[in-house]
Amino acid sequence: MFACLGLVLSTGSLVNLQLKELSQKFSVQSIETYSKQENQQKTLVNFQKNLPTFGFDNLLADLNYLQFIQYFGDTEARNMTGYSLVTDYFELLVSQDPRFTNAYLSLSTANSLFAAQPEKTVELLDRVLESSSPNLPGYPFFLWTYKATDEILFLGDLEAAKNSYLMAANWASKRNDDLGNELSDRFITTAKFLASNPDSTEARVGAWSTLLNQAQDSKTQQYVIEQLEKLGAEVNITPDGRLEVRPPESDRA
Repeated sequence: MFACLGLVLSTGSLVNLQLKELSQKFSVQSIETYSKQENQQKTLVNFQKNLPTFGFDNLLADLNYLQFIQYFGDTEARNMTGYSLVTDYFELLVSQDPRFTNAYLSLSTANSLFAAQPEKTVELLDRVLESSSPNLPGYPFFLWTYKATDEILFLGDLEAAKNSYLMAANWASKRNDDLGNELSDRFITTAKFLASNPDSTEARVGAWSTLLNQAQDSKTQQYVIEQLEKLGAEVNITPDGRLEVRPPESDRA
């Protein structure tokens, strides 16, 4: 009986060892596979940067934005290789269609938070804003608020952020509707707050809260919630399903 038990235990140990080796081998293969895919994508994206578009700029930008969404959403691959291609996609789309507002709201967040390139984000947003106008469809004024968020959270430049919010207010007011007027007033209030409150902690909580409200995917939401909690803020879900941010105790009235 003991001999049989010993055989069973030995066999079990051998199986566990083989499974561990197989798992390690599979992991290495996965890293190699994802790295190869990453390099292929990078080559293709960089090749397109200097490729004539023959008047199909907008179409190519649409296709490349869809490629970016697929790339960004592949969590398993990103855990293996990171987010280095986000900046490449951002640069490519700016060169193809600098007025693709909705794309840049997603790309700017991804590039700053996950690719860790906030300076590049601000640089590319400046290029986008040079080609944009308040009359574009959608909400182009948010380009200025996203830029302000980077200037507060990553560059620590509250003066630049104040100016960005004032520009956002100006663009929003040109909608000539209730939404535009409401947001314009809100942006002006934020600019005044930045001018009179040099406490970067309070400003950062406000910027992260804005980013949380504008986040378009759960990955970004979770990242932002973690940053808010590090600053001492609380994030709760209201009965109607909204995310509510309570500032740190020291900032509460």
